[in-house]
Amino acid sequence: MSIYVLFPGQGAQVPGMGLDFLENYGVYREAVETASRISGKDLTSVFRDKELLDKTENSQIAIFTMGFGIMSVLREKGIVPDAFMGLSLGEYGALASAGAFTFEDGVRLLVKRSEAMQKACDNTEGFLAAVSFFQSDLIEKVLEGKEGLWVSNYNAPSQTVCGGLASRKAEFESALKEAGAKKITFLNVSGAFHTKLMSEAGKEFRSFLDGIEVRMPETRVLSNYKGTFYDEGDDFREILEKHIYCPVRLVQSFEALDSEDGDIFIQVGPGKALASLAKQNKVKGSIYSVDSISDMEALLKELDSLGGAQNG
Repeated sequence: MSIYVLFPGQGAQVPGMGLDFLENYGVYREAVETASRISGKDLTSVFRDKELLDKTENSQIAIFTMGFGIMSVLREKGIVPDAFMGLSLGEYGALASAGAFTFEDGVRLLVKRSEAMQKACDNTEGFLAAVSFFQSDLIEKVLEGKEGLWVSNYNAPSQTVCGGLASRKAEFESALKEAGAKKITFLNVSGAFHTKLMSEAGKEFRSFLDGIEVRMPETRVLSNYKGTFYDEGDDFREILEKHIYCPVRLVQSFEALDSEDGDIFIQVGPGKALASLAKQNKVKGSIYSVDSISDMEALLKELDSLGGAQNG
């Protein structure tokens, strides 16, 4: 039996998230206070205010802090993960929780990452759209040779996210529908993340990354860019640079876990989107979401009934 902890990405944020943990757990409160001090943002206020929370410069740090904070509480409760995995931004929560860099450096990285990505969004208007119930290889074939349009996320066999120049949105929709796509949902985001429109953001971020100490994780972590686990020989800085402008390979990552019946998947952080994607990828085992104390208590009760599964 293995325990896998999942960290959600940008867009999962909701006003009021994590406030119950903030009020009741010192280790969580310490994470919020540390992130607020380093980023210069009052995260307690950010968590409560939708307008503030939805800004890229705030949401990335808020989601990262909440996920890391809940994982810290779960550790106090005896949860020992066998591997970590994040979706996009969530990979930073996974890496920090696994010891690849400190939480403090994670905050510093995300301050710079969000600034660089927002600048790219301001410079070039882009879009993202989820294409559901249509094979990714067919989508690739449709987009082949079409300038300014790319696959952004391989989220599940039944969902692929694409993005590109806002000026190509109509062409994108028309081409996919003509090929047989039935459901295309344009996402409420500020830019075409994980596409070549973020290339300059990646380069700017890399110059900052070079000043941060990054180590081999103490616990296994799946890489969105690789679609498999980080290895000793990997150039972590290069991977995290490319992570900004290359596709997220979530389908391949779930396959790399090679889960078995009896395994436990725990999403930590706001919402249930990543837990839902785990289900869509047909992982074996049980899937839980923890974004409140009541969720955590239900999880711990369930693990106790399994005979102390929280020991990993």
